Formats: sequence, structure tokens, C-alpha cells
Amino acid sequence: MSGHNGRNPAGGPGSVSAFDGIGVHVQDASAEPLLQRLEHVQRQGNGYRARCPACGGQSRKLAIAERDGRVLVHCFAGCPADDVLGAVGLRWADLHPPRHWPQSREERERARLAIREAGMASAVEVLALEGAVIEAAGRQLQGWQFLSGEDDARLTAAVERVSSARAILSRPQQWRPSA
Repeated sequence: MSGHNGRNPAGGPGSVSAFDGIGVHVQDASAEPLLQRLEHVQRQGNGYRARCPACGGQSRKLAIAERDGRVLVHCFAGCPADDVLGAVGLRWADLHPPRHWPQSREERERARLAIREAGMASAVEVLALEGAVIEAAGRQLQGWQFLSGEDDARLTAAVERVSSARAILSRPQQWRPSA
């Protein structure tokens, strides 16, 4: 499937055909910008094979596929995917949709509020679940039954999670999601 000058005219809906030095962005993760810049592209199975622009050679040792909303790039000669993309003037951002961040102060505040509300809702759910775990352990201990090592570890985790949920609910304005 090679076009003029040995390059792949991947084409098709949503394809990008012109590169003018500006980063290429797509709506969905797509291998098309990469395929258009590779030489001797050939369809193989659910993906493509092509010559690796990073290490060269005559064989099609570069595999490209789209899976689960991601673009997969693998050189069987061992070239890192970043080197493959760099050799044709692309970055990972060129193969994935742009991220949209809130622009106005109101949008940012709405986004912060939504994050806080989601954190508080999660904290309440954690309290309900972990409270049930603590209650079950309490009943077992009340009946003079010892906790197994696994039960004791689960009880410890429940107490820690309740403590974290309490911190979120007692200071919702200062709470920030963990990375």
C-alpha cells in the first residue's frame, strides 16, 4: 500500500493530509498521521507494518496498531517509540486528541466544585462500606471470636479509609485529589 514517493496516503475519514510544521491533532487516537509519514506501509492483520524511520533498513520491522483508543508502535529492531515518532517529526500528542482545559474563571471554578463534590460523594460511599466492615469485625469480637490475619488487615484498612474520608469531609475546601 505505498503511494507516490513511497509514502502512504492513509486517507479516509478524519485523516490529515497536509503537514505544515504545526502539530497535528486528531479527534480520536489515530495512527494516520504516523502512517502518512512512513515508507512502504503494508496492512497486516489488525495493524500495519512499515520500514522503521529511526533505524532504517529494507525490511518492514515497524508494527503500528490501534487498540482500545491507543496507538501502539513497536520496532522489532528495538528502537524506542519516541525515536520512531521523532524520526518523522511527530510527538505522541500528534496521535492523540488534545486535552481541553477550562478556560474561564467560571469554568475552572465549576470544575473544582465538581471535583470536590465527587470527592465528597466518594468519601460518603467509603464511610458506608468501611463502616459495615468495622461493624462486622466489632460483632465478631463482641462474640469473643478472634479475627484472622486477613480480617485484621481488612479492619486496619477500613479504619485508615474512614480516617481519610473524615479528612475529606471535614475540610472539603482544602481537599485536592491525589495523583
